[in-house]
Amino acid sequence: MVKKINLLLFSIAILLSSCSTFRAIKNGNPAIDDYNVFVQDTVHNSSKVFSFAELPQEERKLNTLPVDVYFTKSDTMKQMTLTEMLEYTAKPAAAIIIKNDTIIYEHYSGGLNKSSQTTVFSVTKTITSILCGIALKDGYIESVKDPVTKYIPELKTKDKMFHQLTIEHLLDMSAGLKFEESYSFNPFSKISELYYGDNTLKTICSMKFISTPGERYHYDSMTTAILGLVIERATGIPYAKYLSDNVWQPLGMEQSATISLDSKKHRHAKSYAGLTTNVRDLAKIGKLYINKGCWNGEQIVDSAYVERSHSKNVVGKNNGTYSYSWYWGSYDHKKFDDMDSLYDYYKSVPDVEVCGANRSRTTGKYKAILHRGGFWAYGLYGQVLYVNPQKNIIAVYLGGDRIEDYYNIFDRLLEQL
Repeated sequence: MVKKINLLLFSIAILLSSCSTFRAIKNGNPAIDDYNVFVQDTVHNSSKVFSFAELPQEERKLNTLPVDVYFTKSDTMKQMTLTEMLEYTAKPAAAIIIKNDTIIYEHYSGGLNKSSQTTVFSVTKTITSILCGIALKDGYIESVKDPVTKYIPELKTKDKMFHQLTIEHLLDMSAGLKFEESYSFNPFSKISELYYGDNTLKTICSMKFISTPGERYHYDSMTTAILGLVIERATGIPYAKYLSDNVWQPLGMEQSATISLDSKKHRHAKSYAGLTTNVRDLAKIGKLYINKGCWNGEQIVDSAYVERSHSKNVVGKNNGTYSYSWYWGSYDHKKFDDMDSLYDYYKSVPDVEVCGANRSRTTGKYKAILHRGGFWAYGLYGQVLYVNPQKNIIAVYLGGDRIEDYYNIFDRLLEQL
């Protein structure tokens, strides 16, 4: 009997060793060094490097300027410098702020430096959106209204809703997929199957829908996984090479980047969370979008596509202020008893537009969703690429933890820059 049990356990172990469940149990929650976990493809840079100008250290007032920092766990606000904030958790962190193409603040902690590469998680989604815009400009994709089945014919025989799913639905996170974006550790979840699985297409083909595509906003990584595959199928070019040829080399990145793949066999890029790069190179993506998709006179992405990427596009119910894989609305931490009080308060605040509000289930208080002119890409551990064309400001945070959502910090700094 004991031998039978041992044989059963051994058989289960062998079975799990070849699937996403085993890899999830082995590796646990995602981490900023997950490039060590997965097969990588290289996004090559070129020998021609672009560098931002740098403000002398003695003129960098942000080194000592106190800012209001919100602590999410305790729901309290405290004043500290940006450097104190970055070093508070003793976790690896890197941040840069650029104004008028000049670095006015830069700091690294926890062993990181300006050359350190970390996984940027869902900031990758925004890079994938940029590649989609380039594929449109290049003519590989005819229209954002194209159904995904045009490029992934395997989906034609799957859930009938795939025939209604368009590229634009993928860009706006309104696909309607039955997929829970939960990062509490569960090796049997769909997000675990996607992240740790070795066949992205197989996982995509198994998907079902909870709503009609385009009906409402619902954030999930599977949506961008489909978009990445659409781009690879449309272009016939691997994700890493297309990104290298059209972004990394033209923009003069300082270092080659990498993108995680699902496996050596299938080599589908983790277009939703797998890019590994550094703060200085990521900031150049911000410069590209401040310049409406143009770089040194070359139109990398059509300006209309860039404009749509940070327009206030509202998608049905539960809108997340999300447009073409960029965010444009941030929560303020002031609390109000009712909506009238909230709107009355912000009438007197300059350069701020109230886009909506969120009511706490525990306190019943309201917090405003504000638009201050900036937009950003956002990752799992607070990674942020922040862009504000009106102020000509770019800011990047990369790291393994957060006190608050860093885009709020960058938004509030505008009043002092």
